Amino acid sequence: MRKWIYSGTGIIVIVGVSALSLFTRGSQKDKYETVLIDRGDIIEKITATGTINPLVIVRVGSQVSGRIAAIYADFNAQVKKGQVIATLETDIYQTKVEQADANFKLSQAQTQEARVALKDAHNNLTRIRNLNKGSVVSERELEIAETAYEAAKAVLSAAKAKEVQAGALLNAAKVDLKHTTIYSPVDGIVISRNCDVGQTLVASFQTPDLFLIAQDLKKMQVEAYVDEADIGNIKIGQRVLFTVDAFPDQIFRGKVSQVRFAPKEQQNVVTYATVVEVENPNLTLRPGMTATVSIITAERNDMVRIPNIALRFKADPEDNELETQAGINRMEKEAKPLLNPYQKVWMLCADGKPKSVLLEVGISDERYTEIRKGSVKEGERVIVGYRSQNKQDAGSEQSRFRLRLRR
Repeated sequence: MRKWIYSGTGIIVIVGVSALSLFTRGSQKDKYETVLIDRGDIIEKITATGTINPLVIVRVGSQVSGRIAAIYADFNAQVKKGQVIATLETDIYQTKVEQADANFKLSQAQTQEARVALKDAHNNLTRIRNLNKGSVVSERELEIAETAYEAAKAVLSAAKAKEVQAGALLNAAKVDLKHTTIYSPVDGIVISRNCDVGQTLVASFQTPDLFLIAQDLKKMQVEAYVDEADIGNIKIGQRVLFTVDAFPDQIFRGKVSQVRFAPKEQQNVVTYATVVEVENPNLTLRPGMTATVSIITAERNDMVRIPNIALRFKADPEDNELETQAGINRMEKEAKPLLNPYQKVWMLCADGKPKSVLLEVGISDERYTEIRKGSVKEGERVIVGYRSQNKQDAGSEQSRFRLRLRR
């Protein structure tokens, strides 16, 4: 009888130890939060904000001062090159043209008068020379005739110069009169009109902007400002995706056409302008819209990838399961064939124990990082954190299990 009691007690102890081992292993697995290593696409991109503008904006102003008499183009008006879009009052400039024309005609008459006087002086000089040969007139009279002839030549030259000057003033007055009519310099759309009929313009050191004409709104550009830390990854021709607040559900596409060298510093932050060309066939995008830009710098398709949260996991120093000297030695051996900077992650083995491995990583996006090299496979699980309440629950369950064994 005593033999059967001892045998039964031994069986109960063995079963209890086995159950405790299985429970501990199961609770060890439940100790950690894990995620799956899978395969998919990774798109690395740089985000920035920018403003949408037409490729070419022409500022149309007035070169002369005056009051606006009429306006022939309004907002959103389609205009052609050479089309009249505004006129100024012409009274003052017409008067200046008439005055300049009168002065020019006066100078022409003075030139003709000087030409006749020169001819008369030349004839008189010829006659005096002939008389001087016959000793009819004195040398003094000959000298006076020669002086008069030279003076007549000088008067004619001065009259010709005044005629040219008067002609130039007449042309200037005509040009000013022509400038009272303002033409469109390009084909395009009027996106801004900064004048009204009756407004007086003063063209002094700076030409006033009357109209802003976009040459072609079907081709736009986004001027995005990229942080200096990311500008080295921006290259001409890279794909760009962006959205605007007016159409939050629509994604627009473009490509980088220019990376400017001029820096822009604002609140101690240095940025560089990156120009993105965008097609706008439906005129959906409008000048001045704010765009949230994503510049795609690298792209990988169908790659083994690991969630970024696994790379940020830090082991608890009190967790004895997570680091041993053997594990450190193994990681040093794994690090030798890795060329690029590597990352340490924690795997959960089949027996429920964690194991640290090193990975050579590539590009990243908001959620995943490319795995280039490392002793991990698709479908394996990596640790991303602790389950805070399971550590206490596991301890209490083990205590209750031991208590039942004693009973």
